Amino acid sequence: MQPVQPILTPELERHTTSAGVARSKPYPVQTYRALVEHIARLAYLNKDHLLFFRGQANEYRSKASRATFYPTIYRGEPLSREEMDARFRSLEDASQRLKDLFRRGQIDGHEDITRKKLVQWSILQHYEVCQTPLIDFTQSIRVACSFAQRTEGRSGFVYVFGLPYMTNRISSNSEQNLVLVRLLSICPPAALRRLREDGAFRML
Repeated sequence: MQPVQPILTPELERHTTSAGVARSKPYPVQTYRALVEHIARLAYLNKDHLLFFRGQANEYRSKASRATFYPTIYRGEPLSREEMDARFRSLEDASQRLKDLFRRGQIDGHEDITRKKLVQWSILQHYEVCQTPLIDFTQSIRVACSFAQRTEGRSGFVYVFGLPYMTNRISSNSEQNLVLVRLLSICPPAALRRLREDGAFRML
């Protein structure tokens, strides 16, 4: 996997420790305007990458004190092999039921759902049916902030990721070992909930 080398703003350079961004403390931002302005500077400096955002109410770190981002199906510590197998069986069962439902109803997009696991997983995750190997990102700073501040009066965390530019609704990048799924393009019209989270993506 080829690492992504970010270019940081002078403020982030001063804030980041020698251990790297993932091990540094969050950079404090007091207002939405200040956040937008800082992200605009990051976007300008990192022209070769598309910026994605993830909002969280809490920060999660590994035992090595690195910020971590796990898909729901891999969360939990310790996570036994039996539990992992059970989660994937639940995912497979839910995927089959989803395919059957769309096929019987001849709902628009049922062909894609029948053929592509990523489409099945995207819908199941979006409607919180079961855990999946996908993780959510957005290109909307506003949407990321709404997830970060679900609890009124509390500070949240907005993470910025520089990822390769997308070429299709499902973009696979072998150098970075990732797949990006554009939710608005991949979900069938019946999945209206996707419209509430503009610029939403799933990453495998």
